Amino acid sequence: MDILIADDHDLVISGLIGALESAFNNASFSLAHDAAEVFRLLTQKRDYDIALVDLKMPGMDGFAFLQQLCDQYPELTVAVISGSDDSATIKKAISMGVSGFIPKSVSQDTLVNAVALMLRGDIFLPTHILTREASNLPEDAPPPVDLQNAYEVLTDRQREILLLLGDGQSNKEIARQLELSENTIKVHVSGILRALKLRNRTQAGVIGEKFKQNFEPDIPSE
Repeated sequence: MDILIADDHDLVISGLIGALESAFNNASFSLAHDAAEVFRLLTQKRDYDIALVDLKMPGMDGFAFLQQLCDQYPELTVAVISGSDDSATIKKAISMGVSGFIPKSVSQDTLVNAVALMLRGDIFLPTHILTREASNLPEDAPPPVDLQNAYEVLTDRQREILLLLGDGQSNKEIARQLELSENTIKVHVSGILRALKLRNRTQAGVIGEKFKQNFEPDIPSE
């Protein structure tokens, strides 16, 4: 598993690596200390499993950085690691397409569980935010999608993967089931997002559930 960590404090980076390498034995880490370094690393290697990024780093406004990251790499699972955990900041970050918001104050177990959750394609939010303002948080609902049009614009393989996203399967699980590489699955997921004008794989999962109800019998098995 390849993890990109971006923070301008080495102590934070060391803490994240220490927590994650003990939980994910096969994890390898790429490190960045500012926004420019994040994009440089992504240019060299696009297929990170997850990127954990600080919201406030040198060289770029935090939300501008986040927006560019999510827009430029929609297939990438992005999680914000932040010292701020106010609801307005979290709402804005989630609305940009990130898969989670992890306060730096969380325990090691919570961090590990959050990363595992997001790797499965789910969204992680702090418990106190879910409890206090769940009804006010922006839902990660996809824009309206014409399912018949979606069927026509997607390839057979993309339809097959969309169904599996609807089942909540991770890229790794889909790759194993279809006997393809994880990188190939990420390319297909990215193509699905572009074709259906979706922001992230969570939205694709919602569409996949609806797709399953309407078109599953028409998807050829391989």
